[in-house]
Amino acid sequence: MTDAELTRAFERGEIPNAEFHHDSHLRVAWAYLRESASPALAMARMAASLRQFAAAAGKAAKYHHTMTVFWMHAMALAGSSMQGRDAADVLRANPCLLDKDLPLAFYSRERLFSEAARLSWVAPDRQPLTADAPALRSSDSQSDTPDRSLRR
Repeated sequence: MTDAELTRAFERGEIPNAEFHHDSHLRVAWAYLRESASPALAMARMAASLRQFAAAAGKAAKYHHTMTVFWMHAMALAGSSMQGRDAADVLRANPCLLDKDLPLAFYSRERLFSEAARLSWVAPDRQPLTADAPALRSSDSQSDTPDRSLRR
């Protein structure tokens, strides 16, 4: 299934919650980034789609806005030079994106898991989310923030 096909199936509610994993989120994020006129519009689409998905699964309170915006920014930064490529190419070139704990290189646990961060965008407090952020430039765990566990 292509990224676009996955995204359309996700939008139609055809993807069960139990089968929509982290990499699927990233593939939909990439499709929205490619299809939208701007990253801001892609983020708005992703936020609306994830809210609808969470509500349909009976887990509306699980939606986390800062996480959604973080992952959209991370995908946009990582894929900025990969226009025309699919999400698999972006993820192969940037394996750090497959680490679900990546936001903890940018956020303290307290800030990221706060109610304020769940409800609206909260800026990182450990390092800025930029293309030159060490956590986005390297998949080498030696260069990652020392107290951040990595799943590889």
